[in-house]
Amino acid sequence: VRQQEKPPVGVEWQEYAFRRSTDANPFPSMMGRVCPAPCQDGCNRNELEDFVGINSVEQYIGDTAIANGYSFTPGTDTGRKVAIVGGGPAGLAAAYQLRRKGHSCTILEANQGLGGMFKYGIPGYRVPRDKLDAEIQRILDMGQIEVRLGVRVGKDITIEQLEKDFDAILWAIGCQSGRGLPLEGWAGTPNCVSGVAFLKAFNEGRMKVTADKVVCVGGGDTSVDVVSVARRI
Repeated sequence: VRQQEKPPVGVEWQEYAFRRSTDANPFPSMMGRVCPAPCQDGCNRNELEDFVGINSVEQYIGDTAIANGYSFTPGTDTGRKVAIVGGGPAGLAAAYQLRRKGHSCTILEANQGLGGMFKYGIPGYRVPRDKLDAEIQRILDMGQIEVRLGVRVGKDITIEQLEKDFDAILWAIGCQSGRGLPLEGWAGTPNCVSGVAFLKAFNEGRMKVTADKVVCVGGGDTSVDVVSVARRI
C-alpha cells in the first residue's frame, strides 16, 4: 500500500495490494473491521510516532476491491471433491484456497445463510451486510462450490455418506456455543443467556425486546457488542 513494492506492469497498486493480502485471507473488508489487531500494540512504529493502522489499510484494500469488482481465479480442475462442514469464515476461506488448487467443494451449513459469526455473531452496524455478502459472493463466483443450507451433519446426512461421496472432509464448525457462567444452577435459568445466543437472536431478527436492566459479565469484544445491541433495543 505504501507502493515501495511495485506491482507488475499494467496492474494498479490497489489491485496488487488486494492480491498480496488475499493470498492468505479472502476477507480484507471484513477483517479490517473486526480484527482486534494485536500487531498494532507490538508495532515498531510506536517507538517513533504511532503504529501502522493495519485495520484501516485492510478495510481500504477490501472496500476498493469490492468497488472495482476484483475477482478470484480458480486453479486447474483436479477432479477431486471436498466436503466442508461449516459455512463461516473458516469454511469459506477453505473453499477459496481449495478452489485455487483446483478442487471442487461442497459447503454444508446448518444455518439458512453463509457467513457464520460474521453474520450471526457480529451486529450489522460493525459488519455491513452488503460488504460481507460481496466478499462471500466473490468466493462463490470461483465456481464448482455447491452450497447446502440448513443441513446438519449427523442428522440430515451421515459422516459415512460424506466419506463415501467425497475425497476429503474439512471440519470448520467454528465457535458456535457461548460460555456459561461456572456457577451451579446456571443451565436453564430463564433470565440468563450467553452472549453468543443473545447476538444470534438479534442478528436473525428474532429478538425484539430485552430486559430494562441488563448485566453483562465480561468486557471483551463480544460483551461490547451485547451492550451496544441492548442499548439499541
